[in-house]
Amino acid sequence: MMPRRILAAVVVFGLNGFYCVADEPRIENPSFEVDVFKNFPGIARMNGGKITGWQFTGQVGVNPFWTGAPQRTGPQRPFVDNGITPHGRQVALMQNRCTLSQSVTGLEAGKRYMVSYFENARQMRRGKEPPRLVVTLGGETIVSEHDVRCVDDPDRFTLPHDFVESARFVAQKDGSVDLVFRTTADGGVTVLVDQVTIDRAASE
Repeated sequence: MMPRRILAAVVVFGLNGFYCVADEPRIENPSFEVDVFKNFPGIARMNGGKITGWQFTGQVGVNPFWTGAPQRTGPQRPFVDNGITPHGRQVALMQNRCTLSQSVTGLEAGKRYMVSYFENARQMRRGKEPPRLVVTLGGETIVSEHDVRCVDDPDRFTLPHDFVESARFVAQKDGSVDLVFRTTADGGVTVLVDQVTIDRAASE
């Protein structure tokens, strides 16, 4: 089964917090590998209250957590119950309505960019609605709100997470802008996110 791509309309916007020289854009801690959580079930507020490089609201965290922290032994992954982890050993989790965001620097005026990442959902009890996710940059939607599906059967880790590529967007000025992942469904549902990147898009 091939991973899907979800595209939104091309976005053009201005940027706040301008800089004289623009570096190549980058995502800090893109695969959520920096932090080592040790407390069940891996929610950030129960594990020091931060995720390196990211800001968040609500029930956001990292899985697996490690009973043998900081050596990363004894992995426990109550939210990661299907699919192959795209990169490294850890993923971000977003339960119910919450946000996960980062201020991305290094954008260059007139250049085209796109954001990509991998997504999956925790397996749900029968009858629950699927989780939903939308991605914005500078307040503009670059990945439309959509259902996030479970890529594999419960407790099976044979299929990859879905790859998602955003709309291409044009930076109007050098600077930084907020990248925000926002979940829009309640009921105990969980989205998993990994390997977030921002790249220069080829000119059309």
